[in-house]
Amino acid sequence: MSIFDTDEFVAGCLEASRAAQPVSALRLLVERAIAVPEAIERRFPVPVDPDDDGILHQSADLLITCAIFPRGFATGIHDHSVPAVLGLWAGVEDNWLYRRTPTGIELSATQRVGCGEVIVLDADAIHEVRVSASGWSGGLHVYLGDILAADRSEWADVASTATRFDPDDQERRWMAAAESTGLVQRPQAPRHDGTSALAPSTPSSG
Repeated sequence: MSIFDTDEFVAGCLEASRAAQPVSALRLLVERAIAVPEAIERRFPVPVDPDDDGILHQSADLLITCAIFPRGFATGIHDHSVPAVLGLWAGVEDNWLYRRTPTGIELSATQRVGCGEVIVLDADAIHEVRVSASGWSGGLHVYLGDILAADRSEWADVASTATRFDPDDQERRWMAAAESTGLVQRPQAPRHDGTSALAPSTPSSG
């Protein structure tokens, strides 16, 4: 059985990012990768290692991650400030897309993305990802820039003003949701016989 080759994928993305039309080139690579979801899941199995940040490559011009979200999780409304190619290899996600207005933001569209599908976001895109309640989701995310180092914005809702994106808050919310749904598995305290037991984990594969 094949397993997703992260080194090969990263090398392909680096080459594609230098193409005349990098977004189109990256989209083709992501589509090809997520067409074999079982290979990616063998590389990134669940339960998820809570210490694995999912970063496959990080540089000033390119960030590649494997993002696995707990069932029912919502990222919150945020921007990226760079173009993004997001391909789903497991689960279902609803993207709520927003646009800026003179007084803030407003909902402009929603787009459901299922396994094997890709969504491309422009540099000025604002969105929120809402994961299906039926199961966790897994995606390959490729950004034409390092969003982890960028000055980004987030919104509590359409009536609120933009604030600086808080990655620590999102990480805390992700971990709480991942633990409550069994997406991550942490060791329990040692038993009386000196052995340790793993916390039970039964994430849905929806």
